[in-house]
Amino acid sequence: MFGRDPFDTLFEKMFKEFFTTPISGSTVVQSSFGIQISGKGFMPLSIIEGDDHIKVIAWLPGVNKEDIVLNAVGDTLEIRAKRSPLMITESERIIYSEIPEDEEIYRTIKLPAHVKEENASAKFENGVLVVTLPKAESSIKRGINIE
Repeated sequence: MFGRDPFDTLFEKMFKEFFTTPISGSTVVQSSFGIQISGKGFMPLSIIEGDDHIKVIAWLPGVNKEDIVLNAVGDTLEIRAKRSPLMITESERIIYSEIPEDEEIYRTIKLPAHVKEENASAKFENGVLVVTLPKAESSIKRGINIE
């Protein structure tokens, strides 16, 4: 019963492949679904594809709605934000924080399909940004009748 548990290694591999988030420095991530993500700073993402839309969910703790800029063109979405410093009093000091303060963060996401930028919508609530992008007509999957 001594030695390393093989499930520990498997778990570590799964964690690194599926759950790692770029935290600092410039990073480029590619997936087998045609998504390419580049950016800098702490901004975990989830990308969900529906039949007629793509939804991007970005976690932005410590960011105000006014400090977020969104741009979409063709098959690319850009999210930029500026994190505000933590509000502390003179009698307080930060002794540990996993979220860098006063940081500019961004992501450029190459989506798996072209989108209609003019029909996109976004909602920001409790530090979570949800961007819904309708797919362009040429990108929507359609069935083909067989004669």
